[in-house]
Amino acid sequence: MAKQIIDKETANLFGKDYVKILIAYLKKYDKKATSALINSIDYRLVEQANQISIIIEANDYLKNVDEGRKPGKYPPIKAIAKWAQIKGIAPEAVFPIARSIYKFGIKPTNVIQKTNKEFQTSQTLANKYAKRISSNIEDIVTEMIVTEVINKIKK
Repeated sequence: MAKQIIDKETANLFGKDYVKILIAYLKKYDKKATSALINSIDYRLVEQANQISIIIEANDYLKNVDEGRKPGKYPPIKAIAKWAQIKGIAPEAVFPIARSIYKFGIKPTNVIQKTNKEFQTSQTLANKYAKRISSNIEDIVTEMIVTEVINKIKK
């Protein structure tokens, strides 16, 4: 199989770095009450048609943490109760918290957008991946030249 510009090893490194940065943002915004969300974040690689995709996996409510929650709908009371217990908040505060979320919603953290932006702007990450990718490109070009030379010699 021909070498890919972004090989499996590079994709794995990217996935690990992405998860690490996303978790750092969640911690920065204090979204770690039960650690369930942080512990759920992972990645997997999907290889098909000579291409590698990186799929980020997490509990469904990462979307709510990231995008926030619009007012007008009550959140699950059981989830609020569990969160309140972990935070040491009195049980009688659960319904007022839920009502506040119903009235005002929850402010978005935009942790996914911030993680993406860090990947686009971090010079350290750019250097890390540029070296790997340029090495792969050099290998691909060398392989193409060698193949072409061998084919000309065979003629």
